[in-house]
Amino acid sequence: MPVVSRVLNGLMATPLFLHCRAWQVCALLLLSVASALGQGFLENMPRANQSPMERAKQARQELMQRMQEVDKESSAGTESLEGRIIRLKRELAAAEVEWAKRNERVPTAVEVKIASAALVVISSEQSEGSGFIAKIRGRTFLISNIHVLGAARSATIQTLDGVEITLPSYGYVSRRRDIAIVPIEWAGPTLPMSQSLSFDEVGIGQAVTVMVNSDGARVARQLKGKICDVGSNELEVSAKFVPGNSGSPVVHDELGRVIAIASHLEDFGAKTKGTKDSKQANVRRFACRIDGEIEWAQVALSDLYNQAELYYQYEDRSRAMSQIGHKLQHEDQLMTSYSRHDSLGHLFEDFDRDFQWHRGTNSSHNQRLLKRFVAGVMSELQTDRQSTQDALKIDFYQRGYVALESLRDQAARDFVRFRDSRLD
Repeated sequence: MPVVSRVLNGLMATPLFLHCRAWQVCALLLLSVASALGQGFLENMPRANQSPMERAKQARQELMQRMQEVDKESSAGTESLEGRIIRLKRELAAAEVEWAKRNERVPTAVEVKIASAALVVISSEQSEGSGFIAKIRGRTFLISNIHVLGAARSATIQTLDGVEITLPSYGYVSRRRDIAIVPIEWAGPTLPMSQSLSFDEVGIGQAVTVMVNSDGARVARQLKGKICDVGSNELEVSAKFVPGNSGSPVVHDELGRVIAIASHLEDFGAKTKGTKDSKQANVRRFACRIDGEIEWAQVALSDLYNQAELYYQYEDRSRAMSQIGHKLQHEDQLMTSYSRHDSLGHLFEDFDRDFQWHRGTNSSHNQRLLKRFVAGVMSELQTDRQSTQDALKIDFYQRGYVALESLRDQAARDFVRFRDSRLD
């Protein structure tokens, strides 16, 4: 026992000290504190006879003991302040992610409510298309495709509810998109339209509905789909509309507004080396955007009808000659089914009268007929090119003309190869 403790114990045992009860308690407390402090202080003091090596060894032992105590505290669930902050940050981040998932909007099937009185059927003996009524900058228009309205000479134009629409003598066509609009007098319902797809945050994967005339029965039908791609002038959609549905409105399900107009289909069924592994559908469907700044050109409807008829006659001739040349060069077949064609039928007159089918193409008689036929088709490939190009003034038909030029060039190559390889 330390010296201080023995002295205090001796004093407390005297008769005088025993008469002071309050002082006894204080003395005992002081004695306990002093003993504890003295004990720890003396234990932690290096001994005078310890060498530096022994003192270093003792320090290492004390450090190892302290590290073991910390490990025990950690295993018992005690964590440092820094560790606790890191853990709480991680838990907060996980909670925010979970909260976002719970509040994320899940797309649901929406029954788009579009007034059938604003949907239009454009019907003629040659074709049938669609349109709709909407307002642009405060004016009411019948909206359809250029290719639909261009084929509407003498067409019946009615809403699905059977109300007939009278068109004025003029309209407007887009210079870059397959859209035509005609101002009309109309007091009935109109379809709301998106003024900006960017402002409305329209994007890929969102649900759309194409409102169509069901199989020509004048009944509104909803074709559901989604946006597959967004271009500067067009959207690609998965809703399976068909050629007779051209001009139908494409409605954004969530917005409830028209964002595009069904325009055309493209068949990518013949996979090329670059597309053979594509997962996209063979037939893809495109719609023209109706938002943004569209450059319009005014046109008399009579001029629109004339140019449409001229263009489609040129397209029909181009495709017919392309098919004839391909069959003749690659399959050794003469397509006499075109003998009744309006503008190419006269080329087949010699075959109907004089061609000796049982002798094939090797006889001199048949060779002369084939040479005359090939020369006639080559002439037809060139006769109407320049006149058609000069006559077409509407941008939509001018672009179509340029696309058909490559078709005619390929047809010419097929006839030349047939002539050079098969005819003497």
